[in-house]
Amino acid sequence: MSKRIPVGVGSKPDATLYTNLSVLVLEDSPHFSGLVCGILKSFGVATIYTARDGEDALFILANHRVHLAIVDDLEPPLDGLTVVRTIRTAVAELPNELPIIFTTEHPSKAIIVAARDSGVTEVLSKPFSATQLMARIATVIRKPRPLVRSEDFVGPDRRRRIKETAEEKRRTARALPATP
Repeated sequence: MSKRIPVGVGSKPDATLYTNLSVLVLEDSPHFSGLVCGILKSFGVATIYTARDGEDALFILANHRVHLAIVDDLEPPLDGLTVVRTIRTAVAELPNELPIIFTTEHPSKAIIVAARDSGVTEVLSKPFSATQLMARIATVIRKPRPLVRSEDFVGPDRRRRIKETAEEKRRTARALPATP
């Protein structure tokens, strides 16, 4: 049986990126959870765990190897951002450096800032396409950001670009041909 991989605009995705991936989908809506799982299956994702609430998600993370989490903005008492903060600040049993894609129906500036400050890796607003989800997954897998720990924050480094050192700039300048 061949696995269907959605094709992005102008490019074909790397099927090997998804075949060994284990993903947790934390979504309280059975309909939307089914849609996300269907997209992941079409990518060829090897293992998909689903949870409808934060407690189940934390149990799965403590007992199974998961490479990526897709977390919805759940209703209290254990909402999606509380789950993210719990993962990021856990002393043991939970994968602190797990890439987390946060999905929300309310992509206001306040929600995005709260998600960033909670330690999410990427934010994806609903509704989203398979291509958008694929792009976020590819970003967090291909370009992982180191985890930063401070008194006020635990999460991926907010800086996406790494500045070139002075030595690297000199090497680049030497490698460029002289302009007439």
